Parts: sequence; C-alpha cells; structure tokens
Amino acid sequence: LWVEILRDTALRILPVDAAEVRRALTELRGARLLQGARGAEPADLGAVADVVTRVAGLAQSLGDRLESLEINPLLVSGSRVEALDALVTWREPAHGGLTG
Repeated sequence: LWVEILRDTALRILPVDAAEVRRALTELRGARLLQGARGAEPADLGAVADVVTRVAGLAQSLGDRLESLEINPLLVSGSRVEALDALVTWREPAHGGLTG
C-alpha cells in the first residue's frame, strides 16, 4: 500500500546479499516507518533483508524461465515478515513447448 502512495522504491540488480538489501531499505523515503516512527514497533531489518535475499535467490535460480516475480504487499511487523500476495509471470519457451 505505502509503495503505491509514496512511489517509494529502491532497486538493485541481482545477485544481492543481505547487507545490500539493508542499505536499500535505508534509502527508502519511508525508512522511518520501518524504524518504528511514532511509537510503532520497529521492523527487524535483518529479517526483512533475509526474506528479500531469499526471494531474490529464488528468482535468480529460475533464470530465463522467469519473466517477473512481484510480492506486494510484504507485511512486516517486528521480526514477522509475510508475503500477502505474489504474482509470478513465466516466459514462454522459445520452441513453444513445455520444458521439464
């Protein structure tokens, strides 16, 4: 929700590690929301970075078969990180058939 309202993104090219993901999170205009602004529980940025790094690794391992992978929203509450919705788009094989 906030990403659409704030148009707030930080992009990286794969592969990424957890340290790079944490740096990206601090670049967001909404970073203070993750840090516990206005008395809210701060997000566990290590847990968020771990989840994002794992999803990035999954996307990379799928290689050319994957056209896009979007998780939106990613709910973060303390150390709880949950993908509430995901969209995966596959590329059509070049020869038109299914591969195993």
